[in-house]
Order: sequence, then C-alpha cells, then structure tokens
Amino acid sequence: MKEFISILISFIFMSIADSIDSAFNNLISINAIVVTGSFLLIDSIFKSFGEIGIYTYRTTRKNEWQYLWFNIIFGILMGIIVFICKNFIVNIFDLSYIQKDMLSILLNFYIAYVVLGRLANGIFEIVRLKGQLKLYRKSLIVYYVSLVGLDALAYLLTKNLTLLFVATIISWLISIIYMLYNLKLKFEFPNKESLKNVIKYGFAYSSERLLSRIFLLLYGVVASHMGTEKYSIHTICYSVCLTLEIITNAYQATLMIKVPEGKTYEEQYNNCINMRNKCFPLIIILNFVFAFIYLIISHGSLPLHKCFPYIIFYSLGVFGLYPYETYKTLCITQGKSFILLIGSTIGVIIRFLVCLLFINTSFALFVFGIVNFIDFYSRSIIYRIVLSKLYKKENLSIRRNGDETLNV
Repeated sequence: MKEFISILISFIFMSIADSIDSAFNNLISINAIVVTGSFLLIDSIFKSFGEIGIYTYRTTRKNEWQYLWFNIIFGILMGIIVFICKNFIVNIFDLSYIQKDMLSILLNFYIAYVVLGRLANGIFEIVRLKGQLKLYRKSLIVYYVSLVGLDALAYLLTKNLTLLFVATIISWLISIIYMLYNLKLKFEFPNKESLKNVIKYGFAYSSERLLSRIFLLLYGVVASHMGTEKYSIHTICYSVCLTLEIITNAYQATLMIKVPEGKTYEEQYNNCINMRNKCFPLIIILNFVFAFIYLIISHGSLPLHKCFPYIIFYSLGVFGLYPYETYKTLCITQGKSFILLIGSTIGVIIRFLVCLLFINTSFALFVFGIVNFIDFYSRSIIYRIVLSKLYKKENLSIRRNGDETLNV
C-alpha cells in the first residue's frame, strides 16, 4: 500500500500539471481546443509502436537501453509516416479550414514530438519499475516545472499553439538528460535476443494499443460530426476522462511492482486481488473529486456550465478501468499479451458501434460518456475469462504429464 500511495501522489501531481498544460492550450480559443483534441487522437495511434520497446521491457525487466532503442527507431518511423501522410490525416476530421491549417502545422513537428516523448516515457517507466521512486518524483518535478514555465512564457508572450507544443518537446529533452545522468544505465545496442523478445511480447501489445487507438480515433471522428460546440464539450470532458486515468494508472503501476513478486499464476492472481480490494474505495473517491478539479482547471474558453452533467457520465469510466487494469497486469506478467489484443478489439468495437448508433440523437453526449465504462469493462471480462481457461488448460496438461510419468 505504501508503494501505491507514493506512486499515486506522483501521478496526481502529474495529472494536475498536465491539466495546467492543457489549460494553456484551451485558453487560446475554441479552435485550439478542437485542434489539440484531434492532434492527441492522432498521436495516440502512432505512438503505439513508438512504445514497443518499453512494452517489451515490462515483461523482460533487463537490458534497458536495448529496448529504449526500439522506442527511438519505431518513433522515427512513425514520425516519417505522419509527415508523409499529413495532408490525408488532417482531412480525417470534420474541421474548418483554419483548424486544418493549425493541425497541419503541428504535424510538421511530429517526428521530434513522438521520438522524444516516447523516449522520455520509456525512461520514466524504467525508473519506476526499478523501484527508484525518489528519482522518479524528482524527475517528474524537473519535467513539469520546465513544462509549465515554458508554457507560461509561450502563452503570455505569443498565445501561439505551436510554441506550446514546442515547449513540451523541450521539457521532454530536459527530463531525458536529467534521468539518464542519474540512472546511469549500461549503454548497449539491440541484439538478436532483444529483437526476439520484441517480436514475442512487444508486437502483440503494440498491435493491441494500435487497434484500440484506431477505434478511439474513429470515436473522436464520429464525435466531431456533432458540431463544433458539442465536439468541444466532448473534447474537454474526454480529456478530463483521460487525465483521470492517471489514478488507475497509479494502481496499475503499483501492481507492476508487486505482482511479479509471485512466482506462480496463483500467487500473482492473489497479489492482484489483494491490491484491488485495498485500493478500490480510495480510487473511486479520488476519481470523482478530481474529475471536477481537472474540469475547473482545463475547461479553458469553453463555459464551465456547458460541461454539466456530461462530465459525470464520462467519469463513470473508472468502474470499467479498475478491473481492466487488474487483469491487464496479470496478462503482462504472465507473458500473455495476445489476450490484450483479443479483449481490446472487442471493447473498442463495442464502443464505436454504440456511438455510431446514437450519434444523431439528442442524448449523444451522454452515450459518448458512458461508453468509456462499457469498453473497459468488456475488456476486463475477456481478459478474466481467457486467463482462467488458459490456467485450467495448463494445470490439466501438467497433471496428465505427471500421471504419464508415474505410469512409466
């Protein structure tokens, strides 16, 4: 529980700082809100393979620099693809000409954005998984002090959205230098073993993230057809919803430290369930308290009252995220990343179809909020069922082999 509280404090600090960062973007104009929301949806897809190295490291837990290199290499590839397909990408959304031009300018910087962002994220996670929580907190402070300071300068002096994104890139670079200096990782290039591990673990996890985020992009594209005002309400409420995930992410980060202490499936499963029971009440309370705090911080130029009561329905996602993070961790520690691909595919398809069905109704925004719960809870059910069946099958196989040995 101590690890959870420590990580939770760090993650809450992160979420508040992220909300302040978002607020600078949102204060510029309604156009800036819409363009930022569209950019982040695009980024959520292409960064899936930009994180393939750290996805693999979550299972292997060794040779850190080898897997960071995969983050860098795939980040560069994703950045090149976005730059080449920029004109096509900006026309996916139902945006005005001004909004498309703003989005196109941001995509010019995407190579630097995705490479430095995924490298920084990978190093942050390595620090946390190694249990160096003091360094983790200091690194977060370095990053967010740089980010908020540079954001404030860019906003007060220029009110230019592009420069706010450049501020994020510079802040990532500062944090990377700070963490690498203090972490002193052994520098090494990828080898055949790390490549095999990436193929075995990383590709399935990245494919799951990619497919999931493609459907989330479609979720955003469908939402953009509700009109500028409703789409801006959706963008703000959904950004709050994403920020709230930092609470369940803290829970999952704690599981990633505690669960591997169990050597067998049963021990790891029991570790998951024990942590779930301890953390549940606190997570639910924090989720709804911070939903309103984040909304107040990040609503920007959109009048606050327009987000009610929709924000309540978007915040219900925690009831799906909680079991989702529990069983997702078990899939990762057991090396069963293909289960994540199955469950996420079903969850996001359900999300997309429900939204498509109700897009033209007067209560569409309520539906767009509640599908967050439906999506993640559906995934957790699939993870739990498939894990249980695999465990029973493996046990049966072990018993049969034991019987055959005795008969011999």
